[in-house]
Amino acid sequence: MQGKLPITLINPTVLQNILRNVSLHIPEGYKLIVGVRTENIYLYYKLVYVSIATIPHCIKLIISVPLKTANYYFTLYKIITLPEHVSSEKFSLVHC
Repeated sequence: MQGKLPITLINPTVLQNILRNVSLHIPEGYKLIVGVRTENIYLYYKLVYVSIATIPHCIKLIISVPLKTANYYFTLYKIITLPEHVSSEKFSLVHC
């Protein structure tokens, strides 16, 4: 399944905590597209895309989060349990 992140799946407080942790591990020069201020968290419900995959005894929630630098916008793929470093441009969280 793919689509927008419903607020009923991850509430704003949990999403803010996840994004705050992500922002602490993003390489220098990159940042989340609208930051992690409480008043901006609701924007992520419109900006991120979610994929759900299941494996035995686990449901994985993969969230694509937009990133930016001074000149470019990027997307964060494969969100897994922090702090999981995938490459110099990707970080991940897995919810099982």
